[in-house]
Amino acid sequence: MALVLWNHRTGVKRLSQQPLDWLSLLIAFCLCGGSIVLTFLRWYLLVWAQGFAFHVRDALRLGFIGYLFNFVGPGSVGGDVVKAALIAKEQPSRRTTAIATVLLDRILGLLALFVIGACAACPQWETIREQSELKGVVWLLAGGSAAGLIGLALMLIPAVMRLGLWKFFTQLPVVGKPIGELIDGVRLYQTRPGVLIAALGISLLGHFGVISAFYFSARSVGGGAFVPSYLTHLFFIPAAEFIGVVLPVPGGMGALEWAVERFYHHAGAADGTGILTCLAYRAVTLAVALIGAGYYLTARREIAAAMQTRD
Repeated sequence: MALVLWNHRTGVKRLSQQPLDWLSLLIAFCLCGGSIVLTFLRWYLLVWAQGFAFHVRDALRLGFIGYLFNFVGPGSVGGDVVKAALIAKEQPSRRTTAIATVLLDRILGLLALFVIGACAACPQWETIREQSELKGVVWLLAGGSAAGLIGLALMLIPAVMRLGLWKFFTQLPVVGKPIGELIDGVRLYQTRPGVLIAALGISLLGHFGVISAFYFSARSVGGGAFVPSYLTHLFFIPAAEFIGVVLPVPGGMGALEWAVERFYHHAGAADGTGILTCLAYRAVTLAVALIGAGYYLTARREIAAAMQTRD
């Protein structure tokens, strides 16, 4: 993060002297907060479909705690580890399936991100095709979208789970029982396909909210400077978010800023605009994470016990 700021210190210093648009920042906060709550509701649907004794308030409680831990874990998935540990402790009868709901939730979120980015690239293709780096991003988004949608479709086909290969896996020592539990979980989803479709729809809506929060964060710090269009954000931000997820730094710190600044440069924005946009966006997400801090302070013993639980 320090390296990214140092390399663009001149542009950041110049832009930081402009007045802040507080209304745009407030809009970004509302959009971001609402979108994050939607992701918790998406996870609730996935857990509920498995027949667990799980309520919306549980999804909000564990979701906010996990969101807080995104800022200290590697990439943007540190909170998923905490959520998985907590729900596994609360659902001891089917821990593997409970943990799998967290993984499926993350996969659906990434799939929606890829789909939005790939679709947004279509009307901008004439501009994108002139830059090889951006064409590579399009292939990443399109490939991720295709792979995810095919995988989701196969998951919903009952005949796939009746293949003899799965029976072989369930008979393996040590891992056979967890694999069998996962297969039973997939079959439960097959009886409720609308849940997965609804979860994907919530993912799309939630990511539109997050990307919109990025756009208004840019407007809040841009002042009179050029800010890339909303359509450009729909293409750039999914790829930048993906980079922030896969690079093993806490909360994607520095990785997200580098990616957004590079994409903003391709769009013709002034040096430092992307970094300041990310800083404004991080301020918004930290404000939302304070809610998670409140949950954490009231449940520290529960979290410590869950993280120390061993089978």
